Amino acid sequence: MSSSLPRRAAVPRELLVPATPSGLLRLAAMEWAGMALGWAGMAWAPPVLVPLAVLVVAGRLHALGVLLHDAVHLPSRRREWRLCLLEAVAGYPVASTLAAMRYHHLRHHRDAGLPADPYRKPPDGGRLRTAWRWLLLMGVIPGWVLRGPVGLMAWALPSLRTAYGRVFLQDRSGRVLTRDAEVKACARAEAGQVLFHLGVLVLAVRWPSAVLWGYGVPLMLASGFNAHRLLAEHTSAPAQGRKLEDVFACTRDHGLGWWGWLGLAPRHVGLHVVHHLHPQVSLTHLPRLRAWYLKRFPHHYPRPRSY
Repeated sequence: MSSSLPRRAAVPRELLVPATPSGLLRLAAMEWAGMALGWAGMAWAPPVLVPLAVLVVAGRLHALGVLLHDAVHLPSRRREWRLCLLEAVAGYPVASTLAAMRYHHLRHHRDAGLPADPYRKPPDGGRLRTAWRWLLLMGVIPGWVLRGPVGLMAWALPSLRTAYGRVFLQDRSGRVLTRDAEVKACARAEAGQVLFHLGVLVLAVRWPSAVLWGYGVPLMLASGFNAHRLLAEHTSAPAQGRKLEDVFACTRDHGLGWWGWLGLAPRHVGLHVVHHLHPQVSLTHLPRLRAWYLKRFPHHYPRPRSY
């Protein structure tokens, strides 16, 4: 099988368009505009439409996390102002930082389907077990909120860094992380998202109902969308290495319809197979790249997950 698979270098260069900080900021502005529409709906639409407005805000919050995920794959690690702004407007609302997401997500790409993969999916066990896993994964974003203060404590107290790295950064190395520079940097970077959520807490004391329905409930729904995405875009097939056939075995596309657009897989993040093949290609350019693979290798490219 592997002998007939394409080499990554064989893909036309015009299809391998990377993301840019400016482009991601423009998309983030669009998502904030979508949330503003949802908040306007909560304020002025008939009560029967409030659940739809909450769903819109949740989907846009999920999309902000997707944009931060795209920024993780940018080749530059320099803390330029556009990336700092993107982290603030796309990361903090979903309780994440660029440093933390880089830590676990880039390791997932490096070791997808292997024992060291932080997102490695256990064997399927029927609908009840899948539902249980979804409920557990729903706690990811609320757990990230808690990660902030724990990270700041780990920054000050090196003895906490191993636990912080293993629990909140999904480290699977088995190493003692007390003196790990990357873990220390992740812990230090939590300050921004802690300040953001302290601000949310202050607003919640003043306007509890507005913050609950405008942010708290949509954030939990976004966490549910994220949990569904993690279960949908990976398979339990073990990888044997890091070749193309391993990517085809342990990843799959999903959310290709309007449910994906609304919230389950916004900004083409559901095109997960080609994303793993070419992680630095912008999410906005994945549809053309996927079409190229489907046309030339229809018998190798995995079938998408159906709903």
